[in-house]
Amino acid sequence: MSRSLQRDLTRKLPFVASNPLVNMRSLAFAAIQLAAAATAQNLVPNGSFEDYYNCPTNWGQWQQVQHWISPYNQSADYFNACTGDTIAGVPFSQFGYQHAAEGQAYMGMATYLAGVAQYREMIQVELTQPLQVGVPVCLGFKMAVGGFGSWGFINSAKYTCKGVGMKFFEQLPTNWAAYLYPNSAALYLDEVPTDTAIWYVMSGTYIPDSAYTYLVVANFFADSLSGVTWLDTTGWGVTPVAYAFIDDVRVSMDLSYCDSEVGIGEQQSLILNAFPNPFDDRIDVLLSDVSTAAVVELRNAIGQLVASTVHSGSGLVSFHLAPLPSGLYLLCARDTHGVVQTVPVAHLTP
Repeated sequence: MSRSLQRDLTRKLPFVASNPLVNMRSLAFAAIQLAAAATAQNLVPNGSFEDYYNCPTNWGQWQQVQHWISPYNQSADYFNACTGDTIAGVPFSQFGYQHAAEGQAYMGMATYLAGVAQYREMIQVELTQPLQVGVPVCLGFKMAVGGFGSWGFINSAKYTCKGVGMKFFEQLPTNWAAYLYPNSAALYLDEVPTDTAIWYVMSGTYIPDSAYTYLVVANFFADSLSGVTWLDTTGWGVTPVAYAFIDDVRVSMDLSYCDSEVGIGEQQSLILNAFPNPFDDRIDVLLSDVSTAAVVELRNAIGQLVASTVHSGSGLVSFHLAPLPSGLYLLCARDTHGVVQTVPVAHLTP
């Protein structure tokens, strides 16, 4: 909602206040106008991936998202809280633990695959209108790091890398493998993200040199330029990929529309420690830098909840556990701000 629209609505309210019926109709009409105006500002339809055909029931179900497709290898993923599971759910899925930046859904893609130089996953959308040559637009998107997912042996990323970004096309490549890599994008993440608890917020202004119609989000940089970094050194995630969640994609001719997107996003952080590690029938949890209560969960290697408790924000919380199978487990802490930290822990039977 623009500030000018807000001011116009405020001036009109006293005029209709004396007639309840007119007031109701006017408010409803104004709300519709404001919602339409906000939608029209973004040239990316369904930029937060909230509109879908069916809840995803597994990974790779990008087809459930309205307006978007997955070109090239057709293997991007869709995550939505509506599914209620830990495979393609929100916040916990096989790919990581992350609340949506907007609404209850987001998409995800592998941005690197070890040993396969031309492998990239992508998402593509047609803009609601072509960009105008020489007319600046603002761009924005949010990206979060995948990893430490619900099932460590399937889809939980071992690596992270930079480079994911937005690129525009008039004509889409007919051979994506031959097109890669241009080593450029209109807006991209130029640092290696390593914090799985936050959304990295990217924003910028772009001046089109063509009447671009299509937008593709992917890592358009070669492996040698992507700063591939080992993210999960614990042994929990073994899938040899770097993975990115994507949300709140924006393109607008109203440059103020992206004001809230400036810079790399930072959120309040919390520090999660657990000991002993490995543990047997008891594990102690200590949270630091947390100002509110936090929910702490222990899940097994396929994402099933083993135990949970509420941490008050100070002191230790202990899990006293019945006999458990030996193996890797995932300890998750989530505060009231939605900030999440995860720590893999190992259980050894005495």
